[in-house]
Amino acid sequence: MDYEPPWYGTVCPVVWEDGRCEPASYPIIAVRDRKGMKLVKTLAGNKKRVGWLLVAPAFITLFSMSIYPFAYIIVVSLHRWAIVPTIPRVFIGFQQYIKLFSDSGFYQSLSVTLLYTIGVVIVEVVVGFLFALLISRTRIRWLRVAFLIPTVTTPVVVGLIWRFHLGFDLGAINYFLSSIGIGKINWLGNASSALLSVMLVDIWQWTPFAIIIFLAGLDSLPADPFEAAVVDGANGWQILKYVTLPLLLPVTAVIMMFRTLDAFKTFDLIYMVTMGGPANATEVLSYNIWHAAFFQNRIGYASALSVIAIIIATILMRIFITTLKKFNYGE
Repeated sequence: MDYEPPWYGTVCPVVWEDGRCEPASYPIIAVRDRKGMKLVKTLAGNKKRVGWLLVAPAFITLFSMSIYPFAYIIVVSLHRWAIVPTIPRVFIGFQQYIKLFSDSGFYQSLSVTLLYTIGVVIVEVVVGFLFALLISRTRIRWLRVAFLIPTVTTPVVVGLIWRFHLGFDLGAINYFLSSIGIGKINWLGNASSALLSVMLVDIWQWTPFAIIIFLAGLDSLPADPFEAAVVDGANGWQILKYVTLPLLLPVTAVIMMFRTLDAFKTFDLIYMVTMGGPANATEVLSYNIWHAAFFQNRIGYASALSVIAIIIATILMRIFITTLKKFNYGE
């Protein structure tokens, strides 16, 4: 049986012919030859190649899942592109973008998206913090699991459930309102109440997400600032305003960033509850993109909409992060 050095199968910097391993300050991968006595292959002094090999899986994943699809969408947006492959695809340059910025439907869907995003994020953060503060003080642990139920439910299922509850004739909410003498409300058939109804459904589903994150943040806060505030004679409101809220600012930022991006690209809830109606009152950008691509057979125009939506979301996130840094560090 061939001799097998004790370092075989591990990383050895310097290997002598008799199999001895000598430490070094840089990594070298040693591979045994047939006799198991000599150093066959090393990567000494080639740290850059090792670094590229280590980041290659992440780069390949990022390129295949993000960079390439985005570049492909840009290419499609420059063509008159039908969903049927037999129809010729004609290069038209930036005509899709010119048409987009002159389309009133784009500005309508953009305004609905911004109103929807701002409304649900603000309410979810405020209500989530208040509930988290209440639960953390009462120490009712089982409520944390109960609050997770709406969040882990599929948005399609949530949309179907609330579409039934908000129905005009057979809805459970109108049945309850009629039983107490208030009367029925056309929640989804009225342009003034349809968007509000969908926003309430989103708030019902995703406020528990904010509650759970805030609870984790409250549990991780250090006790020293609170003890010092009590010693200085601060009351409950002052402790909340000057100690708790500033310490929870990073947690709040995480919740707002996640929910802003998620609400900005919402589609499934709108599709299941209102289908963008009535009279396009709930038509957000994502629904407008789907409608242009798969209902109107305008893939190029839908791709241009997607590019603009990505740019707007990136700008919003950049403004949000910059403002947060200035507020956090007092710049």
